[in-house]
Amino acid sequence: MESMTFEYKYSVEGYITFTIKVNSGEFSGASSFCISGNSLKNTILSLRGMYNSLEGEYQMNDYDSDDFVLFEFLNLGHIRITGQVGGSHNQQYLRYQFNADQTFLDKIIINLKDMMVE
Repeated sequence: MESMTFEYKYSVEGYITFTIKVNSGEFSGASSFCISGNSLKNTILSLRGMYNSLEGEYQMNDYDSDDFVLFEFLNLGHIRITGQVGGSHNQQYLRYQFNADQTFLDKIIINLKDMMVE
């Protein structure tokens, strides 16, 4: 079953580092991901807007590697999630793509909000 979770690790000078874990089909991967606090806020706002309108796309990029997560609304509340964890410079990394519905996106938004630090 497809899943994606974000686990807060630490914050330094306005940057938030978290672990992203992905299960896609029979494959899974995990990697550290780092973005600024402002980028995290913008990500949450953009994803919330997509969730409410059931359209659009948004890409979240790691600051330290070529890892990314791309959220794309298709139609009828379906969403495609594409990305990479592990960085292509590593010996092992995972490129993934799976489809979900808008309820999956709501869970991602809640998970990201939980990582916001004051």
